[in-house]
Amino acid sequence: MQMQMLRNKIFLTIILISNLFGLHQEYWMKYKQNFISSSGRVIDRFNQNITHTESIGYGMFFAVSYNDHKTFDKIRKWLRLNMKINDANLYGWKWGQRQNGSWGMLDLNNATDGDMWIAYSLLLAYEKWGSKIYLQEAKKLIQAIKKHTVKKINGRLFLLPAKFGFLKKDYVKLNPSYVILFIFEKFAIYDHDKIWKELIIDSVEMLKGSQIGNLKIHPDWIKLNIHTMKYTYYENESIFGFDSIRTPLFLAYQYKLHKSNQIKNMLKGYIVLLKYIKKLKKPIYQIDFKNHRIRYKYPPYGFLVVYDYLYQFSGIETPMFIKNKIKEGLKNEASNYYSYSLFLFADIFK
Repeated sequence: MQMQMLRNKIFLTIILISNLFGLHQEYWMKYKQNFISSSGRVIDRFNQNITHTESIGYGMFFAVSYNDHKTFDKIRKWLRLNMKINDANLYGWKWGQRQNGSWGMLDLNNATDGDMWIAYSLLLAYEKWGSKIYLQEAKKLIQAIKKHTVKKINGRLFLLPAKFGFLKKDYVKLNPSYVILFIFEKFAIYDHDKIWKELIIDSVEMLKGSQIGNLKIHPDWIKLNIHTMKYTYYENESIFGFDSIRTPLFLAYQYKLHKSNQIKNMLKGYIVLLKYIKKLKKPIYQIDFKNHRIRYKYPPYGFLVVYDYLYQFSGIETPMFIKNKIKEGLKNEASNYYSYSLFLFADIFK
């Protein structure tokens, strides 16, 4: 009886906190339980239990969004102790188990979106909790991002996915889901460099130009011909899928912040896709632009969470089969770090 009373008290406390902050604290508690170790490592259990700067950046963003100062500092401490900084003052992107069984850095090249989410979260933490250390760390990382991954090509600024490996002689490989306008806006406030406002303008044009196919939606990766400045899908990574599912999510949140017609117009193709899914009565997992194929296999529930968010954004009622599959996924796909991350983004962005 006492144990049941204690559980009821805990549950009521969670609901009270959720109401206080407008978020579902129980979702965050489950995320911590499933994906954050006692030392603060954010674990991608679906990907050989590695940790990457994306998971660290997401974890820090979720912690500050759910007002969890203790967990934020725990993740930040693990980051500083374990993820090595390369010669560009950017974090190496991948940490995990080596072939000899030891654990440590697996790749010292950076992942720009991970660095951005870390810097952005540090700025949010500074605004919320006032520690100037967070601000100093964020500014240092922003300077490195600006110096090594923001590049001018034929008079226009682009964000490289990493320092190495993406800018070639004749083309540049780009990832639309890394181009997160509200993060650039936050950097502009604290860095006081006009380059961020220029990057925002050029990034909007990049996002518009890189919408392909009849629907005009984004693939995971884009190839920009440096000579013609024309976009195509990138070779065998020509799919609307794992990476690009984030692009309309971030764009919809950007629209929520500013009500920009430019952003709203970029989402029109996704709304058409949603209507088609509803009419079809089954979700779409991937669209392969190169081979002109649609894959209807049930996607991970994180994809469906984004669809649900976009249905709400567009004022269309979410089909019940999607709602039911999300519930099933939350229950049965407990190890899917990426899906649960998308789930938390949707909770925070609502």
